[in-house]
Amino acid sequence: MRYIASTILTGRSDLRIATSSPNHRSPLSLKNLAARAEICVLCLFLAVVGCVGTKTIELSPATRAELDTILNTLQVRYDLTGSLKIIRMMVTIEEGEQSEELRELLWYKKSENGGELLHIQALGPINEPRGIAIANQDKNQFMLRLLNEQKAYLGPLSDGALQEIFGIDLRVSDVLSAIFANPFLDGRTDEFISVESSGAKFIIARPGIQEGHVETITLFIREEEPRVAEWHIHDENGTLQQRAAFSDYREVGGILRAHKVEIERPLDETRVVVKIAKVELNVEIKDSKFDVEPFLGEDIEIIPLSELE
Repeated sequence: MRYIASTILTGRSDLRIATSSPNHRSPLSLKNLAARAEICVLCLFLAVVGCVGTKTIELSPATRAELDTILNTLQVRYDLTGSLKIIRMMVTIEEGEQSEELRELLWYKKSENGGELLHIQALGPINEPRGIAIANQDKNQFMLRLLNEQKAYLGPLSDGALQEIFGIDLRVSDVLSAIFANPFLDGRTDEFISVESSGAKFIIARPGIQEGHVETITLFIREEEPRVAEWHIHDENGTLQQRAAFSDYREVGGILRAHKVEIERPLDETRVVVKIAKVELNVEIKDSKFDVEPFLGEDIEIIPLSELE
């Protein structure tokens, strides 16, 4: 399994983007700042998933009821968020001994048709857009635009879209899980390996999608509000593949949200920390914010996702 997002996380400079078109074979190095910035933003929202073959247990009625209360509260926070606008977000990327800081913007909206709409921008030194990603479920469309490369990657929105571009596994639900600090938005809430509780602390282990991997999710209940604290993914050998931590919870418009997200991939020696300074919920965002056409001028080389290898 190859990973980053999501994210879910890689800032590695040895990745390449290449097309299979006979006339376009030049790889795109992530050492390019715009590409690197945008990749790290997208990779932040990736959540690695766990195993299929692990034996699950049947919870007692009391434990199931207690767990359902927690999961329902997390779901309500998502349901009550019709739109989300982050206009002050700092991202620190650590790769080995190297470190850099970026500023990014994010817009999210649930459309009237029930689709998920997402627009992410990575900014340069003077806050100019360097990379733009738009995911529009209503139009089944995904675009990655590298402004200083005069290139755009365009194609249908799918769980495998980013995998085609960057060679990483990413699902739409993984993006939402990171944005909302809720690993259960993918609907995997029925089968668990174990559920342990001690006072206000809950530790939940569950199988996921990749064979041989296990997810462990730690939550704390404070003032009757559940807070996802950590999300670990171990491989079949018990080696930690990825750790995601959510902290600095604050109420915004009556909805509790994490304002700090940290994602670490020890084997890649990569760590990303996102600090959100200003977020607005349920504000008006025009659908045009999620249109890709304004970024696809005549001078832009459009590379279909179907041509990527």
